[in-house]
Amino acid sequence: MLQKLSFYFVLGIFLINYSNAQTSILAINSTTKTVAKLSATDGSVINANFINLTSQNPGTIKGIIQVQNKIWISDQTSNAIYICNIDGSYSSTIPSSAGLSNIRGLNIVNNEVWVTVAGTANGATANSIKRFDFSGNSLGNYTTIGSPFDVLDNGSGSAYVTSFNTEGIQTISYNGTITGNLVQSGVLSGIQQINKTLDGNILASVFSNLSSAGNNAGIYLISAANGNILNKWPVGGPRGAIQTENGNYLYSTSNGVYSLNPSTGASTQIIAGGYQYFGKLNTSLMAVTEAKTFTASVYPNPTSGIISLKSKEEIGTAILYSLDGRVVKTFTGLKGNEEKLDISELPANTYILKLQTKQGEAKSMKIIKK
Repeated sequence: MLQKLSFYFVLGIFLINYSNAQTSILAINSTTKTVAKLSATDGSVINANFINLTSQNPGTIKGIIQVQNKIWISDQTSNAIYICNIDGSYSSTIPSSAGLSNIRGLNIVNNEVWVTVAGTANGATANSIKRFDFSGNSLGNYTTIGSPFDVLDNGSGSAYVTSFNTEGIQTISYNGTITGNLVQSGVLSGIQQINKTLDGNILASVFSNLSSAGNNAGIYLISAANGNILNKWPVGGPRGAIQTENGNYLYSTSNGVYSLNPSTGASTQIIAGGYQYFGKLNTSLMAVTEAKTFTASVYPNPTSGIISLKSKEEIGTAILYSLDGRVVKTFTGLKGNEEKLDISELPANTYILKLQTKQGEAKSMKIIKK
């Protein structure tokens, strides 16, 4: 049966780039227990207090991701995950009794939420990945690298897990099998957040010095192909790292959020405070009432590569998103009521296909790639 996520869009004046206006970057301030909303284009501040968790009496809030129409925030010292609505208001909490202890980064991997766990309190399994479905139900654990600090889906059947020790960046398959290392042990120390760059490589915040390897704390660009260090910029004690759409890198420290120009190496402070990890927020993924004026179907679904679109209205643009809000592929210049889209090169996963007609109506559907 075709599964759909249908909603109204607040329509903009553009097609290809309309998603940029609906995408922002969230940055956690563990000192003030707040989350700032930043521009995805250049990191400039949109709202310094977008989320305020002080009423929940949190400890060290650390990681943040969008899970469908909710925002999940991990608390490293209170061992909980706070769930907020898209507008920043508090919704609920996954408590420590769910098997959470010394949790750090979290991310969507293979349509699950994977949380890095380093402690043993509350029945937790130390040095593991705690898995949840999107409703917050436990799916079990996978044993992983020592002192795991972040996790990132590589989109090819496995995920990367960072170590705060000197154990590098591990690769682990969707079924929990450890398949090797992207970055070998003894190369870097204190790897905290990792994120994909616009060209598909890995941006890493390295918190500690490792003099024996000649690699000190800083922001590192790592090849996703072989784990080689492509470039590095010395920075004292970075925690989070993410690339903005203008090509610069945002990084966070105990003193604030900074924008790094990778060409010149110059850094500019964006906002002061004790900041941690970054996450992307895409409000266009928020599901609401079905748009009754625009009917469309896709088939086959699931698909192994080619999907056919059929609509009563002329489709102008189709954009394919990952479930964490990243644009995976854009189809422009569509001309009719029936179109064929080729996604055969994409890895097996679940995606959101957003269609927009030439008259400005829009609709979204869930697509399963086998």
